[in-house]
Amino acid sequence: MNFGLTMSKSLDSSLRQIAKGTTIIFSGVIASMALNFILRVALVRYTTQGDYGVYSLALTIISMLCIVSTLGLDEGASRYIAYFLGKSDSSGVKRVIFSALALALAASLICAAALFIFSDAIALFFHSRELSNALKIISLAIPSTVLIQILVSITRGFNVSIMKVLFNDVMKPLSFLALLLIVILLGMSFDAIITAYVASTSLTMLAFAAFTLKWYSGHYSAAPDAGGQVTMGLIRFSIPLLSVNMLLMMMSQATTLLLGFFKTPIEVGKFDIAIMMGNLLLTVINSMGYIYMPTASSLYGKNQVEDLKRSYIISTKWGYIGTLPMLFAFLVFPGVVVDLLFGPRYSDVAVLLQVLCLGYLINPLTGPNYHTLISMGKTRIIIESFLANALINLVLSILLIPPMGVIGAAIAVSISVMVANALLTVRLYQLLGVHPFTRNYVASILSSLLLLSLFFFGARWLAIVPAPATAIVCFIAYMAAYAALFIGLRAIDKEDAMILSAVKLRLQSIPVIGQVL
Repeated sequence: MNFGLTMSKSLDSSLRQIAKGTTIIFSGVIASMALNFILRVALVRYTTQGDYGVYSLALTIISMLCIVSTLGLDEGASRYIAYFLGKSDSSGVKRVIFSALALALAASLICAAALFIFSDAIALFFHSRELSNALKIISLAIPSTVLIQILVSITRGFNVSIMKVLFNDVMKPLSFLALLLIVILLGMSFDAIITAYVASTSLTMLAFAAFTLKWYSGHYSAAPDAGGQVTMGLIRFSIPLLSVNMLLMMMSQATTLLLGFFKTPIEVGKFDIAIMMGNLLLTVINSMGYIYMPTASSLYGKNQVEDLKRSYIISTKWGYIGTLPMLFAFLVFPGVVVDLLFGPRYSDVAVLLQVLCLGYLINPLTGPNYHTLISMGKTRIIIESFLANALINLVLSILLIPPMGVIGAAIAVSISVMVANALLTVRLYQLLGVHPFTRNYVASILSSLLLLSLFFFGARWLAIVPAPATAIVCFIAYMAAYAALFIGLRAIDKEDAMILSAVKLRLQSIPVIGQVL
């Protein structure tokens, strides 16, 4: 197929779907980021450093148990629903929905009970008596949190991205923020904050479930799969993904747990802030991956491999470009961002953020490689890659945290993330014969990094005083210079105009933005 001259209808449709869906998801993620930032700022400023560290540890522990409770169905359900929809098999879709909800609910109840029972022992392990009561309360949030994730997966399979935005990205943090403000205004205890978190997840789950049941009432009428073929197929596909998620958990959460074991909750709190901010670099690529995966699964199911390849290349390029604004702020002016949001008590988080940015940058650079492999059903390859990573992360954390503290933790996470994405990209190339590093994309990368280096070292050589106004002026200059280089180097692909058009149409549907455009 000659991509230089024409673009197939399926590729055009797929890229438009990814672009429009990503715009919706990205809008929801931006709203969620804003709400969660306000939440974190309120928590950091209202609690002591020790209490915030306990909160971070408790949240880390239930996050791990929620990953176990989903049984990999958060990826498996959406993949199977998209697969059966592609084959027009409504019966299979109904059975996937029923099986995913039933299995996840059972697993989440077991994990919640286990956490409640063993909370004292876990608190003793982390040398923090305050952690015990926090774990008992927060264990009640596990079933509702897991069901939210499964409902998101179900609607994702139907490519209905607005549901995730409304409930997971907006309602969940917004309800927690409202309850948190009540706790702060009434001067209530730290346990009340944990209770507010539990209440917010329960309210969101009930609203999400009621809305989904009404919206998809036709898909919930099926009885359980008597033969068990769909259920067993779903389990066989999802359980390996559970292994992947657990390895991902080891890559991200194990470092936090080891930091809590070797150091203090205060350092855990600082590391949590750095990780939260570092994860913002993944906002665009994760938003894109949410829509990209079912779209890629459909292309792969129809054997439209060339269109799948091109979709991956273009998605990677725009995922990286969308990451540049945050990358600039976090690398060149990290102190300004941290002080503005969390105050001078956490000023040393700026160095951690820079270290994490260097590692996390590989995610947008290599694009939705993970999502592409999932759409192809290559879970074993993902497991192998992440197993190597999890081991590297674990070993480096054990070696670096005792002598270096939070800096060692940041280095361990950064290296493990780079290894993971490098392995996934190599394996995807071996399987599909595709990589994102086209001439235009390489030109885009080199020009952006060259400018970033000039601003980074130039700001220090000129002794520019870090301040919000200075950061904004430098950011505008950086993006203008990058746009000029991008156009001057002719790094534009023909699909870029189509994607920009699709994004513009989606933005125009939003009343205020539409009027501006």
